[in-house]
Amino acid sequence: MSAHQPILPSKAIERVEAAGLSEASKLLADFAAAGLIKTYALARVTTQAGQTPETVRDAVVPAGVWQRINAEGKVAGAFEGGTVRLAGSDLIGGEPEVQITGISFSESSLTKVLARYSSKQQVVAATQPNAVAAPVPEAQPTREQSADLNAEADTKAPPPILPGDLVASVAQAMQVTGLGRTKINELMNDGTLARKKLGRRTLISLESIERLVGSKISY
Repeated sequence: MSAHQPILPSKAIERVEAAGLSEASKLLADFAAAGLIKTYALARVTTQAGQTPETVRDAVVPAGVWQRINAEGKVAGAFEGGTVRLAGSDLIGGEPEVQITGISFSESSLTKVLARYSSKQQVVAATQPNAVAAPVPEAQPTREQSADLNAEADTKAPPPILPGDLVASVAQAMQVTGLGRTKINELMNDGTLARKKLGRRTLISLESIERLVGSKISY
């Protein structure tokens, strides 16, 4: 396994709670589904209809798999360290069956995300005259938080992608790739670009954009 500083789900939950964020398991799963946090599995078995299962040890868990874990309500099972099974399609070329065993989180990517959200909470608390020295309750990656990551997705001149950003708006993705909205939608639909809906906004992971263009995004 690459040196990604893996930590177990229980440790990741402790880190989230220490940052003052609620519903730690759900939040971690949402972050992973959005491509904001890298996750890994001791084993990932993928089976396409009519094909031999493919097993990868010490594998990255794609954001798309986390989206399926969330949709099928299997987050708790994923955090228990056992095997999570996602049923696939019987049609050739359809959704593959996936089995994930032994999930862990990248500590470095988790640290970056928590630094962003926990610092945002402190600013909110400081601007409230009667606020006590405690985290803002029910802080979630909702419209207000995702707005800071994406700004306005539909503006003609979106703000530039900044160092430390892990996601981009659709407008920013169009700007850095030179592609139109229709093509960006096609790439999100076929999984080439990893997306996540947070509130009314669509986020696209920078990692998937960089894979598409074949280079790091210059700031």
